[in-house]
Amino acid sequence: MTTRSILVASPRAAHEAVVDLYQNVIKEHTRTGAAGILTWETVDQYHRHQLRKMFHGPILKDIAEQVWLWDGRVGERVRYAPLVWKAFFAEMFIEPEFEEYTVRATGEMKVRQRRRSTEALSDDKFALFVLQVCAFACTELGVEFIEMEPQQ
Repeated sequence: MTTRSILVASPRAAHEAVVDLYQNVIKEHTRTGAAGILTWETVDQYHRHQLRKMFHGPILKDIAEQVWLWDGRVGERVRYAPLVWKAFFAEMFIEPEFEEYTVRATGEMKVRQRRRSTEALSDDKFALFVLQVCAFACTELGVEFIEMEPQQ
């Protein structure tokens, strides 16, 4: 089963996404008789923006500043940058997705795992992801999130 989600916010981005989807997925699958469903889902841009701002701002910042882990290679405790934590949490909490593709030279069908990306999550799934990250950080890593005044 191939699933692909692409966030688009302009007519041009939507056009490019549909063309890419047609050329790289739909055309090949329908050629073999497969059927599929195309879905359009609107998203609340303000809500999504606020969630992303919270996750990439204070949540990852607090985790990166408070968590020290032992690194046996250097023989001491180290802290990791927010982007390292983001990649770690994506691997931990985002379900893997796989896609089929055809090797052009041989025509052979192969399957590969898609990169786990927060961008591909729906608003509801991203909100759940943020909750999972916060819960894990508090219970397993001992993070205490610092309350901040909302930015205007």
